[in-house]
Amino acid sequence: MKGTGLSNWLASAAMALALAVASPALATDGVLDRGIGSEWSSLDPHVNFDAAAGWIQSDAYEGLVNFDGEGKVIPGAAESWEVSEDGKTYTFRLREGLKWSNGDPLVAQQFVDGILRTLNPETASEKGYYFYSVIQIKGAEALANGETTDPATLGVTAPDDRTVVVEMETPAPHILDIMGSFQVAPLHGPSYAEAGSAVFIDPAKVVGNGAYVIKEVVPQSHVLLEANPNYWDAANVSIKQVKYHVTEDVVTELKRFQAGEIDITYDIPVNQIDQLKADMPDEVIIGPSTEVTYYTFNLTKPELQNIDVRRALSLAIDRELLQEKIVKGGAIPSYSYAGGFDPTYQGPTIPEASMTQADRNAKAQELMAAAGFGPDNPLKLNIVTTVAEDRIRLAQGISLMWKQTLGVEASVESLERKAWLDSFYAGTWDVFADNLVGDFAGAETFLAYMRPSADAGYNWDKPEFDAQMDVAASKADRAERNVELAKAEQILLDDVLFAPIAIEPFRRLVSKKVKGYAVSVAGYNNSQFLSLE
Repeated sequence: MKGTGLSNWLASAAMALALAVASPALATDGVLDRGIGSEWSSLDPHVNFDAAAGWIQSDAYEGLVNFDGEGKVIPGAAESWEVSEDGKTYTFRLREGLKWSNGDPLVAQQFVDGILRTLNPETASEKGYYFYSVIQIKGAEALANGETTDPATLGVTAPDDRTVVVEMETPAPHILDIMGSFQVAPLHGPSYAEAGSAVFIDPAKVVGNGAYVIKEVVPQSHVLLEANPNYWDAANVSIKQVKYHVTEDVVTELKRFQAGEIDITYDIPVNQIDQLKADMPDEVIIGPSTEVTYYTFNLTKPELQNIDVRRALSLAIDRELLQEKIVKGGAIPSYSYAGGFDPTYQGPTIPEASMTQADRNAKAQELMAAAGFGPDNPLKLNIVTTVAEDRIRLAQGISLMWKQTLGVEASVESLERKAWLDSFYAGTWDVFADNLVGDFAGAETFLAYMRPSADAGYNWDKPEFDAQMDVAASKADRAERNVELAKAEQILLDDVLFAPIAIEPFRRLVSKKVKGYAVSVAGYNNSQFLSLE
């Protein structure tokens, strides 16, 4: 999942004090108001690849499994499941009497249909790779590549109305982590046949199976959800309305939080974290997440096809200085890609990680000079990033480091989330301020995204990497699998497709009136598990 101007503190503090005097006890209106950052990329559950929009999706749809307040796998639409002895077949048993939000019965085939739609090339989904790269379902890749259109070739079947069977080519001990709504939302066939993709964005046509149903969509403003009375666990859904607000400017979002208009923020202004911790310690939540940031190099650009140029650019980034002095958002500097989440995974780092920054800079200058670039012949690049405050600071800091160390002239272009994603796929960038939010705490969710079969848009094809990922996929034992995954990550890092930057933190302001909110490493905080005081 891809995830991603300052006013001063005194003005914000003055506003907070004025509000406290004017409204000593802000009463809840029964609506949970959540910030979502930039506008959602898509509300189509079989297309959306944006982590923040996935929060809306997780409220409006339910997968075969669900995730509790701490992000742990729990039964969802499926009440139970069984795994074959060889680890290649999972059989899910749906709850009895499941319904769609319009009252229609929900049957197992509709989960199969949802996966088929995701894999259909005409859907143009960015996440079909889940089913043939993250896990390897029989027949999934052939359907995604258009080699066949026969749904009977897919290893996901519904032998009866309450049973979904998933057959894989290789064992996948992490399969349950990607059986949630973000990956396997069912498809309500009748409404889709009638309205097409409009069924996912028109509140008059939306039919979901989650704890909530979409009732209002206002572009650049908000999405309003209401509790779904036909949800199987509706009796235990405390909050009856949830409103996801577009909150592109983090400082304005903070002011809205202080005014009681937002209950859970998308982010926290990085230059105000310390003050907010002091002033409202019970409402600041910062913890680990599965989001990694890295700067991807466009391999279609002639200058960046030289691996020494890419390596020099990576080496000239002082990651510790960036996080401690420039961004100051709590991120952990990183010299790897897939590590830092699963304590059982011992992943590699870039070869120069043990050097001092001075030595890395010297090496970078040598490499760049050998490639014919320097202060007298500067390499000119553009960096495309999002409008998020911390991402702009990061890009500006890296641009300055490249200028000072290598003479590189790098301009920074900041775009709203959707435009940022569109720019990536259009290839209108030299260096992309990239990120990925892992679906679970483990190396495979990240490495599978880089497989050529995933067609992630990097123009990178490394047969050795793909072959090593196949070796890892053949291992049912997690420890053995991790050893092989680390070898694959080493191949990826050695090719310098990108410069790893940091492991990002989970940063939120959560109102005291919201109960049940916890740190979920993969970002699962479904509204159905929360309550309002």
